[in-house]
Parts: sequence; structure tokens; C-alpha cells
Amino acid sequence: MPQATDVIVKNGLNVDKTFTLINPASGLGGIASWALKEGAISAVFPTMTAMATRSASGMRTLQLKIALPSSYTDTVTGLTNVSSRTEVHVTVRVPDTFPESLKNDHVAFAANLVNSALIKSLIRDAVPAT
Repeated sequence: MPQATDVIVKNGLNVDKTFTLINPASGLGGIASWALKEGAISAVFPTMTAMATRSASGMRTLQLKIALPSSYTDTVTGLTNVSSRTEVHVTVRVPDTFPESLKNDHVAFAANLVNSALIKSLIRDAVPAT
């Protein structure tokens, strides 16, 4: 199993941002979590979680969740409040019987398709490709 570490990604302005590891998973069924510690309060930090499980039939499943809250400052109290948040949920399933020779293609297709202009535009506004 890979060791949980901080994750550096580019934001929408192509600037490196570090999602700090909050806690690693305790094993299968455990949840690893990260946060981009930017904002007045932790409720407005963008977050990511990952949980891996394995079924009795030999299917490994990875569930990723990425959340980005938006916030505003209450003009009366001066407090920061969360107004809404976007979420991305990704589920990856890999059967034990899947050939090792195809796993790199699996990774490349998933990563590169999500990074394609079309898929980015679908993700941006959660709209269908028509």
C-alpha cells in the first residue's frame, strides 16, 4: 500500500497548492483525509478523502471525495460562514483478475480523460455532453 503523504496539485490559476495529510487510512475500510488549509476557519478548507475496500469476490474499490466550500463574511457579526460547496465523487473498481499489463493504461485513461478539455467543461458546471 502506498504511504499517505501531502498532495500538491495545481489550482485553477495553475498555482501549486498543498493538500496536507490530516490522517492516513488505518487499512482497508479506513478513510485517509487531506485539507488545503487556506481560509479563516477549517469549515472552508477544500478537502479530499480516500477509502479503499475489498469485497469477498475479489473486487477492490477506491472511493475518492473532493469538496470545495465557498464562504462569505457576515457583515453584522464579522464571522466566516460556508454558503455552499461542490463535491466530486469518484469510484474506481479493479477486480483481482484484471491483467497487470493493462493497469498502466487504466491509470492513464482515467487521469487523462478527466484532464481533457471536454471532461473539464462537464465537471465545471456539472452538465451533460450533448
